[in-house]
Amino acid sequence: MSDYKHNSMNEPREADEECITIFRAVKDEIIAEIRKLNKDDEIHDLHRMDKLKNISEFTPVLYAYEDVAFGRTYFGKIHLGDEKYIHARVHKGVDNKITFYSLWTEPDGAVWDKDTPLKYFID
Repeated sequence: MSDYKHNSMNEPREADEECITIFRAVKDEIIAEIRKLNKDDEIHDLHRMDKLKNISEFTPVLYAYEDVAFGRTYFGKIHLGDEKYIHARVHKGVDNKITFYSLWTEPDGAVWDKDTPLKYFID
């Protein structure tokens, strides 16, 4: 099993048709997770999504992947407008089914800027 120090994620690359197809396939689930995090922030005063006031676009800009036993895990950096980005993790199975897995969140945030590198995460 992969972890932060031991994984086979390739180097991030600019988004291409493969990346765009993968992340747009789960766009609704990603947006739903963002809304859930916003609601959790309000209820529990967490402030993970404070920097994201609205979503004006959904544009994958970078991605990397890791081949795993039952398919491929994709890590994507997605621009949501206003220079705000999220990092999402998605799985594409050997059956070609695409499943949203998680967003990269830290205790102090889940919204990143253009310069935040795309890296392996488990969340």
